[in-house]
Amino acid sequence: MSNRFYCPVPPQEGRFRLDVDESRHLLRVCRHQVGDRVALFDGSGLSYVARVVEIGKDAAWLEAEGGATAEPLPPCVIEIGTAAPKGDRFDWLVEKAVELGVSRVEPLLTERSVVDPRGSKLDRLRKTIVEASKQSGRSRLMDMGAPSRLKAFLERPEGRRLLADPAGEPPENWPSIARGEVVRLAVGPEGGFTEAERELALELGWLPIRLGPHILRIETAVIAGAAAILSRRGLGEDQPVH
Repeated sequence: MSNRFYCPVPPQEGRFRLDVDESRHLLRVCRHQVGDRVALFDGSGLSYVARVVEIGKDAAWLEAEGGATAEPLPPCVIEIGTAAPKGDRFDWLVEKAVELGVSRVEPLLTERSVVDPRGSKLDRLRKTIVEASKQSGRSRLMDMGAPSRLKAFLERPEGRRLLADPAGEPPENWPSIARGEVVRLAVGPEGGFTEAERELALELGWLPIRLGPHILRIETAVIAGAAAILSRRGLGEDQPVH
């Protein structure tokens, strides 16, 4: 069963119905037939083994074989606010964030931002999230937030708050991260945050952290930050790392 299909709608009378796009993928791309077994996931963390029981022109119905499998909760909840990189680089960022298990990505509007993704761009990114989830085996969809001003993102008080900064603290000086804790990471645009933005973050209690010995592009900083946070958490260890 190498194929996974997204079906957020609960079964009706014991049957799942794929939407048009997923049905076409199942029937025309993967060429599945009645009787084939595939994997379904609902985006909230549940997945099923299901058998194709009926096909139409652009529709497919499936029945689950056995109960649902729940995806384990991540070791910590990573929410990333990031300036949007240009072109396809944002798609790549979102794809890799899904693979790493990031819970939310939110585009940030900063003083040096040059991209303000809205409308069809956000719709495309949400499709990227579904496709990356199918490929990576993830059953809980990453949330794609609407663009927000940096100040609004910085003013949210919950969780650990980390600011990507080339002059920040190295990983060995980062704080402990407890299981299930919300960790927010803010990543600036090309050229970084302005001094005023950095000072605001410090005033609000954000910790500047260094993600590497060199200046990183936006998408590299996001992925390096997410991977470092997960490693710091211990990827499943029950005790916080000091």
